[in-house]
Amino acid sequence: MTEIIELKYEIQNQIELNFSFMPFIKGGGIFVPTNDEFTLGDQVNVELHLPGHPEPTHIEGRIVWITPHNSLYQVYPGIGVQFIGENAKANLELIKANLDNTSDLGGYAYGMSAEENQ
Repeated sequence: MTEIIELKYEIQNQIELNFSFMPFIKGGGIFVPTNDEFTLGDQVNVELHLPGHPEPTHIEGRIVWITPHNSLYQVYPGIGVQFIGENAKANLELIKANLDNTSDLGGYAYGMSAEENQ
């Protein structure tokens, strides 16, 4: 049986949520900043705290992206978590509903450099 890793991520504001959201991942995903080491395919449960929401959202996910701590261009280290499980669609819709649509941030940015985003 595969061990499921428990993580917590508290998003401070909508801008941070915009930077963390990974819409290009099939079914949606979120970047979780961390210096811990993981392997692609690891199963995780993320206790996600969204701004303005008193209760955390629980995300069942699979690691599909890793940005190591020694990456070039001083990007944030962390993991991309693909939403899976029975609440995947609801979690995707919740994240999308809480994005700051007034700012054009260009999508996911935490684990990519400015050069990669162009």
